[in-house]
Amino acid sequence: MLPRNLWQQFLLVSAMLLSWMAWTCESLAQTSELIRVMSFNIRYGTANDGINRWDLRKEFLVETIRNFDPDLLGTQETLASQRDYLAQALDGYGAVAAGRDDGKEAGEMAALFYRKDRFEPIEQGHIWLSETPEKVGGKGWDAALPRIATWVKLKDLRAADSKPILFLNAHLDHKGQTARLESCRLIRRELSRLGSDSRWIVTGDFNASPSEPPYSALFDESADGKLLDTYRVIHRNPEANEGTFSSFDVSKTSGPRIDWIGCSEDFQVRLARIDRTSRESRTPSDHFPVTAVLRPASDKATLRVLSYNIHHGRGVDDQLSLQRIARVIRNADADAVALQEVDQGCGRSERILQVKELEKLTGYYGVFGKAIDFDGGEYGQAILSRWPIKQTAIHRLPNEQQTNGSMREQRIVLEAIVSSEIGTIRFLGTHLDHSKEDLREKQARAVDELLDRVSFPEAKSMATVLAGDFNDVPKSKSLGCFDQRWLIDPRKENLVLATYPSQSPRTRIDYVAVNRSGRLVLDSLEVLPVPLASDHRPVLAELVIP
Repeated sequence: MLPRNLWQQFLLVSAMLLSWMAWTCESLAQTSELIRVMSFNIRYGTANDGINRWDLRKEFLVETIRNFDPDLLGTQETLASQRDYLAQALDGYGAVAAGRDDGKEAGEMAALFYRKDRFEPIEQGHIWLSETPEKVGGKGWDAALPRIATWVKLKDLRAADSKPILFLNAHLDHKGQTARLESCRLIRRELSRLGSDSRWIVTGDFNASPSEPPYSALFDESADGKLLDTYRVIHRNPEANEGTFSSFDVSKTSGPRIDWIGCSEDFQVRLARIDRTSRESRTPSDHFPVTAVLRPASDKATLRVLSYNIHHGRGVDDQLSLQRIARVIRNADADAVALQEVDQGCGRSERILQVKELEKLTGYYGVFGKAIDFDGGEYGQAILSRWPIKQTAIHRLPNEQQTNGSMREQRIVLEAIVSSEIGTIRFLGTHLDHSKEDLREKQARAVDELLDRVSFPEAKSMATVLAGDFNDVPKSKSLGCFDQRWLIDPRKENLVLATYPSQSPRTRIDYVAVNRSGRLVLDSLEVLPVPLASDHRPVLAELVIP
């Protein structure tokens, strides 16, 4: 028998090992097909920028990159010393770069980085944006300076049988209008020449707005192979706040969107954002980075919905970590997410505005619905969406007094309208009473009645998706309220759908449902193997158009 102190050490190590295994399980519970892409003009390191000079912001810039966690990163205005700093600070990335002046170390680089554990380089090279693309240091047309595009052809080790990826990163001239137009035409030709056997991803600072000829040339639909503007795929209508040149001022968002990420039609664009990260109103560079999340394109029209009670971000190990919650959401690759038990500025969760933080960590758009005031802040639910959320409403559910005369915890339905690639969706998130069965049944009936009570006129013709913590089992009276008009389960047998408690689930209380009269059908349900981040496991549904 082990001595007492050794036995205690054994138990401690065992607990740490189990915690590590659980964390590893959650880290690996991901959609491996996703490719996270970032384009970032980092501002050349010798610029006389005062309080914004490179040595004062370089750690902030690296933190911004790490927060997005790209698989592919294209940087512009990168000097050799900055390339080396990033290569060291961003451990695990391979780099391809050459100075535009001599093809080696001199001058700015369009340096690109790729994850070495994800990609294997096949070929690489550089193109001078001029009439003589092979001529080192060439200055083309009416350009003020030599300009360069760097490319690498990559084998995706997670999809060894798929076509390679041609990843090209460029920085166009800031003065020459003809140079910008001809550079985009040259890039299109080079994509077809170098990547005839490949999928394409393009990043860069193009120094032109989407209303100008260079944009039309790059995203020319009549050219050989279609290139998609990832941002415009998600944000279909141009808006006034799409500017990407910040001049180190986070409020400067009204200028043109001059930083772009493009991809071939081999990909589906899952997310596309302009990263507005700042500290004390200053940004990590004089450009906002732009980001996109891609996955292989599919002919199947689907809507992926996640429901997750996040227990205000506190896991079963008593650690408060929105990073873990965000990792689960990102890896699930959901289109829309219903979150329950969300704090906004509450003392128990370090006064963090959790929806804003999750927006930053996931790249999704978010909206909060307050149920009650709590602990110096607000407590309720949230909806996250990979598309901008058009309209929202909060519906208060039936409630009643407790024996001491006070009201029970108020429960709500949070409603959001989103325009998706398969049409406009009415999305409802809810969290029903946890202990009083007859009240929970009244609340479920009120949720069902929302099908007849539309907050927005267009909602009458939409598919309605309902997700949340119903706090009851499938054969209960409250779940019976949804039998007639909602599809709760796909037409598959022997599904294991217990979600609570997270470490050893025994009970199914978390659901995703869709109205039977809508265009969507519930095709599959899956409980994700996430035992640590919350006391519930998330449930992921895939809905399809028949």
